[in-house]
Amino acid sequence: MSNGEIVLDYRPTADDYRTAMRAWSSGTWPGRRELVLPTVMALTGVGLYAWVRGFDPVISVIATGVVLLTAVTGTVRGRNRIARESYARVESHGDCRTLVSEAGLSTTGAGPDGPTVDWQGFSGYCETPELFVLSEKRGRALVALPKRGATDPADLARVRALLDGKLRRF
Repeated sequence: MSNGEIVLDYRPTADDYRTAMRAWSSGTWPGRRELVLPTVMALTGVGLYAWVRGFDPVISVIATGVVLLTAVTGTVRGRNRIARESYARVESHGDCRTLVSEAGLSTTGAGPDGPTVDWQGFSGYCETPELFVLSEKRGRALVALPKRGATDPADLARVRALLDGKLRRF
């Protein structure tokens, strides 16, 4: 395409966004922090409370197990919710066409056309074998760009070079 623009044609799937969330959670410092911090804080709170109150070791172990299970379950559910919300934003578009250019990203589809989001709207990106995952600065939304949308493998290298030039890699 002219002017250094790259077109990706694809149909987004819920699995794209689950994969994107896993990549973001395990591949970025903010993602890892949000996975670990709630559990560490909950266990620290239980440990301090047990120490101050002088709990019986059996009760302390049971309380720690319950809090650990609750913290891990809540964290996993929160990750899944963010992935579902990110996917819901593009699901109604059906087949999508994303234009990647020096100006930013512009996605169109069967639904209302999306505006061009300039590169300042993203905090960074990471890459999986199937996706380019962009993290938005506002909120905790993700943009998943499936590599299957490229018509030419050289387009993927061009997208990667453009992302490297505009965003920091997580």
